[in-house]
Amino acid sequence: MELKDISDDEKQRYKTVVLKFLEDLSYNLEDKRVINYINRLKSRFAPGTARKHVLRIRAFLKFIDHPLANQIELPKVPRKRRKLVIKVEHLRALIKEIDEKLSDPYRLKLKSAILLSATSGLRAEELYRIRLEDLDIENRTIYVRAEIAKDYEDRVTFFSKEAQAVLDEYLNTFKPSNPLFSKKSILHQFSKLDTRLRIKHMRKFFSQQSDRLGMPTAIKKMLMGHVLSDEEFVIPRGSDVDLSHYDFQDEEELKKIYDKYWKDFKILS
Repeated sequence: MELKDISDDEKQRYKTVVLKFLEDLSYNLEDKRVINYINRLKSRFAPGTARKHVLRIRAFLKFIDHPLANQIELPKVPRKRRKLVIKVEHLRALIKEIDEKLSDPYRLKLKSAILLSATSGLRAEELYRIRLEDLDIENRTIYVRAEIAKDYEDRVTFFSKEAQAVLDEYLNTFKPSNPLFSKKSILHQFSKLDTRLRIKHMRKFFSQQSDRLGMPTAIKKMLMGHVLSDEEFVIPRGSDVDLSHYDFQDEEELKKIYDKYWKDFKILS
């Protein structure tokens, strides 16, 4: 199994976990043996650590088309931190600071990264590995490759017309190389600012703003790469979007719902 666009440290962790899994089971991957092994991990390690182990094992099982792959549930990690509420005025203040303190191409680069993340729900690590060929600028679409996704699964998400305009200006003016928003470069630009916000907070903004806009939770989670339960496909009471009319595997149908809430959403104005 080839691991692309993943750090060397993560590759080594992945290989270590999978190899131990195979050796402990003597390469006998019968359903019962796999389930028992996963349960032992959940009882042995703290939830956060167990989740990482199970995620890597599940990715391997999906790769070999093991029948249990899609049935393995990840351990839930307790959240104790106080909820951080991020609103559009916080992003406007951030972008104002960027315009005042940074010069091009870094000003446009960071604005593009922020607007792309804030209107698409990308994870920070996904954004850092996005390549030009992953983007369909004209149709405002991002194809998140399995090798850069946290859950090792392909997905599609979208971005607003406002993000499209800024991104188009950045790409056409400066012709950046891949990856478009390297982690080192983005973190360096943030270090010049006084803000406490970072790229990871843009995903949180997307989640919270989607709720404020009334986007169905099921759609939001699909765009963000979360696993959905059957119950989450229930049509929300009072929703003006009838989810029963849409094919959740159809990119165009998914984009129709996204556009209803985010297409013309403004952050800069």
